[in-house]
Amino acid sequence: MLLLGVILLLLIGNTNAQSIYYGGRFGTTISQFTNQQPHTNAMQGITGGAFIGYSLNDKMAVQLEINYLEEGGQLLNIETEADLGYDTWYSTKADNQKLILHNIDIPLMSRYSIPLGSAKLFALIGADIDINIYSGISHETTVYADDGNITTYYGNENVTSKIERYTVGATGGIGFEIPVFTSNYILIDARYRYGVMPSYVGYSYRGIPQITGDLSNNTMYFTNGFCF
Repeated sequence: MLLLGVILLLLIGNTNAQSIYYGGRFGTTISQFTNQQPHTNAMQGITGGAFIGYSLNDKMAVQLEINYLEEGGQLLNIETEADLGYDTWYSTKADNQKLILHNIDIPLMSRYSIPLGSAKLFALIGADIDINIYSGISHETTVYADDGNITTYYGNENVTSKIERYTVGATGGIGFEIPVFTSNYILIDARYRYGVMPSYVGYSYRGIPQITGDLSNNTMYFTNGFCF
Protein backbone atom coordinates (compact mmCIF):
# COMPACT_ATOMS: atom_id res chain seq x y z
CA MET A 1 0.00 0.00 0.00
CA LEU A 2 2.86 2.38 0.79
CA LEU A 3 4.45 1.56 -2.57
CA LEU A 4 1.18 2.47 -4.31
CA GLY A 5 1.14 5.72 -2.33
CA VAL A 6 4.62 6.58 -3.57
CA ILE A 7 3.56 5.78 -7.14
CA LEU A 8 0.56 8.08 -6.73
CA LEU A 9 2.77 10.92 -5.53
CA LEU A 10 5.10 10.38 -8.48
CA LEU A 11 2.16 10.49 -10.87
CA ILE A 12 0.95 13.70 -9.28
CA GLY A 13 4.40 15.20 -9.65
CA ASN A 14 4.46 14.45 -13.37
CA THR A 15 0.99 15.46 -14.49
CA ASN A 16 -0.96 18.62 -15.11
CA ALA A 17 -2.84 20.38 -12.36
CA GLN A 18 -6.26 19.61 -13.87
CA SER A 19 -5.83 15.91 -12.98
CA ILE A 20 -5.14 16.69 -9.31
CA TYR A 21 -7.70 17.38 -6.63
CA TYR A 22 -7.25 17.89 -2.89
CA GLY A 23 -9.16 18.98 0.18
CA GLY A 24 -10.11 18.27 3.77
CA ARG A 25 -12.77 16.35 5.69
CA PHE A 26 -14.15 16.25 9.22
CA GLY A 27 -16.89 14.30 10.93
CA THR A 28 -17.91 11.76 13.52
CA THR A 29 -17.10 8.09 14.14
CA ILE A 30 -18.96 5.15 15.67
CA SER A 31 -16.63 2.31 16.57
CA GLN A 32 -16.75 -0.96 18.49
CA PHE A 33 -14.44 -3.82 19.38
CA THR A 34 -15.17 -7.30 18.05
CA ASN A 35 -16.76 -9.93 20.28
CA GLN A 36 -13.90 -12.33 21.02
CA GLN A 37 -14.72 -11.25 24.57
CA PRO A 38 -18.31 -10.43 25.67
CA HIS A 39 -19.79 -7.15 26.89
CA THR A 40 -18.45 -4.83 24.19
CA ASN A 41 -20.37 -1.79 23.02
CA ALA A 42 -20.00 1.15 20.64
CA MET A 43 -18.63 4.63 21.31
CA GLN A 44 -18.72 7.87 19.34
CA GLY A 45 -15.64 9.86 18.39
CA ILE A 46 -14.36 12.39 15.88
CA THR A 47 -12.29 12.34 12.71
CA GLY A 48 -10.64 14.88 10.44
CA GLY A 49 -7.93 15.03 7.83
CA ALA A 50 -6.72 15.88 4.35
CA PHE A 51 -6.62 14.09 1.02
CA ILE A 52 -5.05 14.36 -2.39
CA GLY A 53 -6.15 12.51 -5.51
CA TYR A 54 -5.24 11.88 -9.11
CA SER A 55 -8.02 11.55 -11.71
CA LEU A 56 -7.34 8.80 -14.23
CA ASN A 57 -10.39 9.81 -16.29
CA ASP A 58 -13.87 11.30 -15.74
CA LYS A 59 -14.92 8.38 -13.55
CA MET A 60 -11.83 6.76 -12.03
CA ALA A 61 -9.37 8.25 -9.55
CA VAL A 62 -6.80 7.20 -6.95
CA GLN A 63 -6.96 8.96 -3.58
CA LEU A 64 -4.44 9.12 -0.70
CA GLU A 65 -5.45 10.48 2.73
CA ILE A 66 -4.05 11.18 6.17
CA ASN A 67 -6.64 11.41 8.94
CA TYR A 68 -6.93 11.64 12.68
CA LEU A 69 -9.34 8.84 13.60
CA GLU A 70 -10.83 8.36 17.07
CA GLU A 71 -11.66 4.68 17.49
CA GLY A 72 -12.26 2.28 20.38
CA GLY A 73 -15.32 1.16 22.27
CA GLN A 74 -17.01 0.37 25.56
CA LEU A 75 -15.79 -2.65 27.55
CA LEU A 76 -17.12 -4.24 30.73
CA ASN A 77 -14.58 -5.93 32.99
CA ILE A 78 -15.92 -8.19 35.77
CA GLU A 79 -13.55 -9.52 38.44
CA THR A 80 -14.47 -11.79 41.35
CA GLU A 81 -12.41 -12.97 44.28
CA ALA A 82 -13.01 -16.58 43.24
CA ASP A 83 -11.67 -16.00 39.71
CA LEU A 84 -8.55 -14.19 40.86
CA GLY A 85 -7.59 -17.04 43.16
CA TYR A 86 -6.47 -14.92 46.11
CA ASP A 87 -8.09 -12.94 48.91
CA THR A 88 -9.20 -9.40 48.14
CA TRP A 89 -11.21 -6.82 50.06
CA TYR A 90 -14.09 -7.13 47.58
CA SER A 91 -16.25 -9.99 46.33
CA THR A 92 -16.98 -8.50 42.88
CA LYS A 93 -15.68 -5.54 40.86
CA ALA A 94 -17.51 -4.31 37.74
CA ASP A 95 -15.50 -1.86 35.67
CA ASN A 96 -17.21 0.02 32.83
CA GLN A 97 -14.40 1.13 30.51
CA LYS A 98 -14.44 3.64 27.67
CA LEU A 99 -11.31 2.88 25.67
CA ILE A 100 -10.37 5.58 23.13
CA LEU A 101 -7.73 4.86 20.48
CA HIS A 102 -6.21 8.04 19.10
CA ASN A 103 -5.02 6.91 15.66
CA ILE A 104 -3.44 8.37 12.55
CA ASP A 105 -5.14 6.62 9.63
CA ILE A 106 -3.54 6.51 6.16
CA PRO A 107 -5.88 5.02 3.54
CA LEU A 108 -5.13 4.57 -0.15
CA MET A 109 -8.31 4.09 -2.17
CA SER A 110 -9.76 3.79 -5.62
CA ARG A 111 -12.65 6.13 -6.40
CA TYR A 112 -15.39 5.59 -8.99
CA SER A 113 -17.80 8.46 -9.77
CA ILE A 114 -21.17 8.58 -11.53
CA PRO A 115 -22.62 11.95 -12.63
CA LEU A 116 -26.00 12.95 -11.18
CA GLY A 117 -26.78 16.16 -12.99
CA SER A 118 -24.20 18.71 -11.87
CA ALA A 119 -23.32 16.57 -8.82
CA LYS A 120 -21.60 13.17 -8.58
CA LEU A 121 -22.21 9.97 -6.66
CA PHE A 122 -18.92 8.24 -5.84
CA ALA A 123 -17.76 5.00 -4.26
CA LEU A 124 -14.45 4.43 -2.49
CA ILE A 125 -12.64 1.19 -1.69
CA GLY A 126 -9.14 0.50 -0.49
CA ALA A 127 -6.78 -0.41 2.33
CA ASP A 128 -5.35 1.59 5.19
CA ILE A 129 -2.72 1.61 7.93
CA ASP A 130 -3.63 2.78 11.44
CA ILE A 131 -0.87 4.17 13.66
CA ASN A 132 -1.82 4.40 17.34
CA ILE A 133 -0.35 7.49 19.00
CA TYR A 134 -2.15 7.27 22.35
CA SER A 135 -4.79 5.09 24.03
CA GLY A 136 -6.63 5.90 27.22
CA ILE A 137 -9.37 4.36 29.35
CA SER A 138 -11.98 6.22 31.38
CA HIS A 139 -13.07 3.96 34.24
CA GLU A 140 -16.37 3.84 36.08
CA THR A 141 -15.81 1.09 38.64
CA THR A 142 -18.33 -0.31 41.09
CA VAL A 143 -16.96 -2.44 43.92
CA TYR A 144 -19.03 -4.80 46.04
CA ALA A 145 -16.98 -5.09 49.24
CA ASP A 146 -16.86 -8.06 51.59
CA ASP A 147 -18.45 -5.96 54.35
CA GLY A 148 -21.53 -5.28 52.19
CA ASN A 149 -20.65 -1.73 51.14
CA ILE A 150 -20.98 -0.71 47.48
CA THR A 151 -18.63 1.98 46.18
CA THR A 152 -18.31 3.57 42.75
CA TYR A 153 -15.19 5.46 41.73
CA TYR A 154 -13.84 7.03 38.54
CA GLY A 155 -10.40 7.32 36.99
CA ASN A 156 -8.31 7.50 33.83
CA GLU A 157 -5.54 5.20 32.67
CA ASN A 158 -2.92 5.34 29.92
CA VAL A 159 -3.00 1.96 28.14
CA THR A 160 -0.97 2.83 25.03
CA SER A 161 1.49 0.01 25.78
CA LYS A 162 -1.37 -2.55 25.64
CA ILE A 163 -2.56 -1.48 22.17
CA GLU A 164 -0.93 -2.56 18.92
CA ARG A 165 1.11 0.27 17.39
CA TYR A 166 0.27 -0.58 13.76
CA THR A 167 -2.84 -2.24 12.35
CA VAL A 168 -4.18 -2.77 8.86
CA GLY A 169 -7.77 -2.36 7.72
CA ALA A 170 -10.03 -2.35 4.68
CA THR A 171 -12.16 0.73 3.98
CA GLY A 172 -15.14 1.31 1.71
CA GLY A 173 -17.87 3.89 1.37
CA ILE A 174 -20.09 6.08 -0.75
CA GLY A 175 -20.63 9.81 -0.99
CA PHE A 176 -21.79 12.83 -2.94
CA GLU A 177 -19.76 15.60 -4.56
CA ILE A 178 -21.78 18.82 -4.92
CA PRO A 179 -20.39 21.78 -6.90
CA VAL A 180 -20.47 25.18 -5.19
CA PHE A 181 -18.10 27.20 -7.39
CA THR A 182 -16.45 26.68 -10.77
CA SER A 183 -13.98 24.05 -9.54
CA ASN A 184 -14.83 23.63 -5.83
CA TYR A 185 -17.05 20.99 -4.29
CA ILE A 186 -18.72 20.06 -1.03
CA LEU A 187 -18.28 16.40 -0.07
CA ILE A 188 -20.65 14.28 2.02
CA ASP A 189 -19.73 10.66 2.59
CA ALA A 190 -20.18 7.59 4.80
CA ARG A 191 -17.54 4.89 5.23
CA TYR A 192 -16.87 1.67 7.07
CA ARG A 193 -13.44 0.54 8.21
CA TYR A 194 -12.99 -3.17 8.92
CA GLY A 195 -10.07 -3.98 11.19
CA VAL A 196 -8.15 -6.84 9.57
CA MET A 197 -5.62 -7.06 12.42
CA PRO A 198 -6.36 -7.09 16.17
CA SER A 199 -5.66 -3.85 18.02
CA TYR A 200 -6.07 -5.17 21.59
CA VAL A 201 -4.25 -8.49 21.99
CA GLY A 202 -4.84 -10.66 25.05
CA TYR A 203 -7.75 -8.72 26.57
CA SER A 204 -9.66 -10.54 29.32
CA TYR A 205 -13.06 -9.36 30.48
CA ARG A 206 -12.55 -11.39 33.68
CA GLY A 207 -9.03 -10.14 34.36
CA ILE A 208 -7.46 -13.60 34.24
CA PRO A 209 -5.11 -15.17 31.65
CA GLN A 210 -7.30 -18.27 31.23
CA ILE A 211 -10.00 -16.20 29.48
CA THR A 212 -8.61 -13.88 26.81
CA GLY A 213 -9.34 -12.70 23.28
CA ASP A 214 -7.70 -10.60 20.58
CA LEU A 215 -10.01 -7.70 19.76
CA SER A 216 -10.12 -5.91 16.43
CA ASN A 217 -11.83 -2.56 16.00
CA ASN A 218 -14.43 -1.72 13.35
CA THR A 219 -15.48 1.84 12.65
CA MET A 220 -18.24 3.61 10.73
CA TYR A 221 -17.74 7.30 10.07
CA PHE A 222 -19.65 10.14 8.48
CA THR A 223 -17.88 13.23 7.15
CA ASN A 224 -18.32 16.54 5.38
CA GLY A 225 -15.54 18.10 3.39
CA PHE A 226 -14.41 20.56 0.79
CA CYS A 227 -12.56 19.70 -2.42
CA PHE A 228 -10.51 21.95 -4.70
